[in-house]
Amino acid sequence: MMPPPRRLLRFAHRAATLTSVRLALFAALALAAAWRPLQQAGGMNDFRDAHLLHSYEDAGTRTVTHYGQLPLWNPWACGGQYALGSPQTRVASPTLLVSALMGARPAEPLLLWAFLVLGMEGFFHYARRRVGSALGALGAAPLFGLAGFTALSWSIGWLNFAGFLLLPWLLWGTRRAAEGHLRGAAVVASTFAVLLGFGGTYPVPMGALFVALEAGRTLYRLRGTPRRKSALWALGATAVFTLGACAFRLWPLVETMRSAPRIMAGTPGNSAEELARMLLQLPASSGYSDPGNFFLAPAVLALIPLAAWAWRRALYPAVLAALCVWMAAGYAAVPSLFGALRLLPVFGTLRYPERFLVPAGLFLAELVALGLAVLLVRVWHVPAARTATSWWPTAAVVACVVIAVGWGFQVRAFDRLSRWSQMVPAPGPVPEEAERPFAQARGNRWAQGYFLALNRGSIACGEAWPVPMSERLRGDLPQEEYLEDASAGTARRVEWTPNRVTVDVTATRPTVLLVNQNWHPGWKSSEGEVVSQDGLLGVRVAEGTHRVVLRFLPRSGLGGALVSALAWLGLGFVAWRLRGRLGPAAIGVACVPLVAWGALLATSSEPLARAVPLNADGSPMRVAALPPTAKPVDARFDVPVELVGAEIPSAPDAEGLLHLVLYWRVTGPVPRSAGIFVHFPGPPGSKRKNADHPVLGGTYFFAEAPRDTLLRDAFSVSTKDWDAGERKVLVGLWHAGGDGSRIGGRGADGKALTSSHVEVGTLAVPPKAQSEEKP
Repeated sequence: MMPPPRRLLRFAHRAATLTSVRLALFAALALAAAWRPLQQAGGMNDFRDAHLLHSYEDAGTRTVTHYGQLPLWNPWACGGQYALGSPQTRVASPTLLVSALMGARPAEPLLLWAFLVLGMEGFFHYARRRVGSALGALGAAPLFGLAGFTALSWSIGWLNFAGFLLLPWLLWGTRRAAEGHLRGAAVVASTFAVLLGFGGTYPVPMGALFVALEAGRTLYRLRGTPRRKSALWALGATAVFTLGACAFRLWPLVETMRSAPRIMAGTPGNSAEELARMLLQLPASSGYSDPGNFFLAPAVLALIPLAAWAWRRALYPAVLAALCVWMAAGYAAVPSLFGALRLLPVFGTLRYPERFLVPAGLFLAELVALGLAVLLVRVWHVPAARTATSWWPTAAVVACVVIAVGWGFQVRAFDRLSRWSQMVPAPGPVPEEAERPFAQARGNRWAQGYFLALNRGSIACGEAWPVPMSERLRGDLPQEEYLEDASAGTARRVEWTPNRVTVDVTATRPTVLLVNQNWHPGWKSSEGEVVSQDGLLGVRVAEGTHRVVLRFLPRSGLGGALVSALAWLGLGFVAWRLRGRLGPAAIGVACVPLVAWGALLATSSEPLARAVPLNADGSPMRVAALPPTAKPVDARFDVPVELVGAEIPSAPDAEGLLHLVLYWRVTGPVPRSAGIFVHFPGPPGSKRKNADHPVLGGTYFFAEAPRDTLLRDAFSVSTKDWDAGERKVLVGLWHAGGDGSRIGGRGADGKALTSSHVEVGTLAVPPKAQSEEKP
């Protein structure tokens, strides 16, 4: 008779292979973890980011349910913005259907629960193929699926970061595609499409990085075999199909990034101690803090050393986990792998390196699954005659118990992180729905959750990218549609919807009808010509009586949807006529949507709605000439950058702030790593202060700045912790995103700059008032 430990393990293994049992377990664990969010369904998260991001989902839901339209244009945010082109919106995802059916707020915790189940099931499929054990994959799945970052993301309104849980599906699909399975290509294409539609500003580029590594891993494994060539064809077809399938969202996003690039600056870093606390320390029961944000149960991670017995399988996840932790260290690591990654296109938009702990958790969980698999192999290889005396079955059962206890800690950590949300239970402070005509309001970018119920747009904008906004937007107009010349006639609103506005115009002479929303090239009019009046949406109308119907029909959104539809039709054709073979013929079919995409680009053109680059203080970045208040500097650096002038105050203002302005000109290609350092050496015995920044005005890296234009770089520095005394202001360039070396140059006199900097002025920090010095 089989001993009890061995029977238990056999039963657990069979249960792990049953999809219904496994999904029931994952659903129960996800329910326990998300119990608090589910209890608060319908409430308002009063955290500022939650207000901003939820308002986008609310806007998309209202567009569908109230007006029966696709969520193409969002008139309620930033004076009107292209919803498909806004990187953080998730209105292009199938999850919008859940929001439309249930309401945007009640749907959020249900979507959280669904993503948790998907994450655990995806990890199971990925790890089972990697470690060869269903029970090992099952045991480690909650370690990844219930990682703390998902709970933290929900608590502060970043539900779109739940997209990280789909990473195992991308890796599983990549390997299956390389093996020639059409299902793998479909999984990769659909997962990327969902992530893009769900606002995956981090999951998409990071997922693409690890998909590329997984493809390389698979091809390396097939080196020297005939299957490698077929794998290359299959992966190529998958890549082309994915590109076409994502066109519905990718085209609008590329259009947006061309018009208003999303810049994430700074040199963030985390020490090894900080990273260890993020991963291993149980989160606090209340209050936001870094420890535990990416919690993985340490007791479960203790199984990782066992994976060394299968070192060939353990090598890849171990190396990838180490690289992810190195990446998560950001600029605190020397050299900085994260800094090198940000030099690549697209990856320059990544700001927080610690988010690489999410894929690190995936590979650590894979090592846990492998460690348990090693134990189980020892169990099954024990001869029947020695089963009663062997300690391997008992050790494996103990390991399974430790893993089950680890699930409990994962659930507890998830619950604690979800309690950090500033959730106000329903009905909460949300105003009741008010049926009133749409109008813009001055608004508040951190309280947008209050405006949509009143059918009010918020001109205040809290986006992380420079939205093209007109300076002529108003929040106090008696009517939103009016004639630019009031004496030229009358304008009366007939119908208003997000994507269509109808106005009756009676004009005594040619004039311009203005709509109090931002202009975008996607707006088309039944009468006259659509124009941008200082960024405001306008229509030139002739003399007479007209019914002007404005419709939002963006080329990138509608054309991208057509390309994506062709891509999925092509995938169906491959399944039907080519019997799912991902060879050269499949690549030919996959290229058809891309050819259609190219034809659309070649046969139609639209101007870009460019944002006006502004400094943080609202001043324009581009100026015609150096103002009289600026001191000429005329320093030239060893890269094609000139420091033309500077405005340096003689002392801080009443609040202890220094408002400085530097004037730069870029005359040629500059390395992406080039940044600005500003040093304030103080009196003897005091510390030097810095105001280094790699981005001009928070908008341009030198590598992307417009050429031969005077650029005004305005920034402020607090002097509240500075010692009193006179300080010089030294300015130079250095490789902020590289090796940290300084970039040499020459001053106005043609001599080489001492220590690669130029002195642009001096200032005096007054002694602190006695009241300020007291604790």
